[in-house]
Amino acid sequence: MNDGMESATMAPPQIIELSELTSSASPGESIFSGSLDVVQAVKTKLTVVVGDATVSIGDLLNMKANQIFKLDRMIDDHVDILLEGNVVARGQLVAVDDHFGVRITELPKAKNA
Repeated sequence: MNDGMESATMAPPQIIELSELTSSASPGESIFSGSLDVVQAVKTKLTVVVGDATVSIGDLLNMKANQIFKLDRMIDDHVDILLEGNVVARGQLVAVDDHFGVRITELPKAKNA
């Protein structure tokens, strides 16, 4: 069957022999060696969720400028602070100059090991 693409000559597969990995009694030193300094400057994005609204597809298709959707949270409710989709803290919306900000009000409780 010809789908309009020219057939390319493919190299035959090569057999690769790998040595067996043996477990060691001493696994070695941890990558971070007890210090997180190496990852301190890594950037990540936090997302603040103010609330949700459930609407029909019809409502979305008929949306107009200046239309308001009521969210599921009250004005005084805390907002969720997410990291990679997981809630890592809760806070309160505040104004910082001409920007929104979040005052952290609740941090996760430490788990007992």
